[in-house]
Amino acid sequence: MLKVDKNSCVGCGLCVSVCSGALKLDVEKGFAEVTDAESSCVNKAIRVCPQNAIKEISERLVFAVGTDDNKTVKSNDHVGMSRFFQIFEYNAGDLVLKETRDNPKYREDETRIHGDPGKAKATASVLTDVDVLVGKMFGPNIVRLRKQFVCAVIREPDIEEAKKIIKDNICEISAQNNREDKPERMGIILK
Repeated sequence: MLKVDKNSCVGCGLCVSVCSGALKLDVEKGFAEVTDAESSCVNKAIRVCPQNAIKEISERLVFAVGTDDNKTVKSNDHVGMSRFFQIFEYNAGDLVLKETRDNPKYREDETRIHGDPGKAKATASVLTDVDVLVGKMFGPNIVRLRKQFVCAVIREPDIEEAKKIIKDNICEISAQNNREDKPERMGIILK
């Protein structure tokens, strides 16, 4: 899937000037959008982009969204304290719910302090096949969790709306997931 990274695009319009059949500049939003990824001039548009903002996202990514009610993102504590994790798969522009997992570590000893390595390990053990962990808040264990996941902070409480924001930011998420120095990746804020 061909996407314009809205966080990288500066709205210069060079891509549109060489390939108006495949891209359009949305002046109100301030960035270009792909209208026809199959157009013969797409590669030329990719080459002229000074920001390298036109990306091919072909990977399958698995997301875990922390929740207590399967409707809203966990809002009153760190993501690792969620009762459930909704597991979504991103593929070719779609973000599809695959399953909801109980977080058995949710009922663990609450006297353990935030940042306890055991808490990070417990969260990670429930999400072994996940690429991206999404929540409103992360505790001090983010330094441990980001070695295994792209840790994405999202302030939107409604999961359906959060899915739209995730898809809008898929270029940045993919870039973080593909970093070779995974222990050095930072948590990202999705807007």
